[in-house]
Amino acid sequence: MFCMVIPWTVKRVSFVLAAFLVFSGGIALLGWKLIQHRIALNAHAPHLVSVPEPGVDLPFRTLVGEPMHLSELKGKVVFLDLWGTWCIQCVAEMPSVQALYNHYRNDPNVVFLIVSRLDSPATVRRYARRNHLDMPFYTTEDADIPASMQLNQFPATFLYAPDGNLMVKHTGAADWSSPSVISFIDGLKNSHRAL
Repeated sequence: MFCMVIPWTVKRVSFVLAAFLVFSGGIALLGWKLIQHRIALNAHAPHLVSVPEPGVDLPFRTLVGEPMHLSELKGKVVFLDLWGTWCIQCVAEMPSVQALYNHYRNDPNVVFLIVSRLDSPATVRRYARRNHLDMPFYTTEDADIPASMQLNQFPATFLYAPDGNLMVKHTGAADWSSPSVISFIDGLKNSHRAL
């Protein structure tokens, strides 16, 4: 009789444990989403001040593994966002980055590099699909990020002028869809045309 009780008890304990884990996971996901929403609500337009410095090259890969370099994009305004799916501030600002991308989607003079670190291409694809994001996503390795771009906080966003100079560094979540950001990027485009 003792042998019959143990299997039933083990099944019951396993079921209770599984239910607890599912419930806990749901609570954790809800908490993550609430914090993400709160960060997005409190995000403000970034204060963009040009402090030009020579741009450095950053190697990265497309989600199908093709190698690329930041230096290949000289002649265009580049919006580069170093982020990760594991970073709550990063995911909180993604809808505003998507809105900014939508504004410039058909502008051949503005390029978006949404470069994930510490994520596999499959993870980035899944995240983008689940969140209805269609920006150009890429990946890189920490070892490939130049020291001048290691700002020790994420997201880290960089704006490059068409001449390849780095114009702005920004850390933390921001509202990138702000008219002030659009005006800044348009100014970078127009100043290059005047040259």
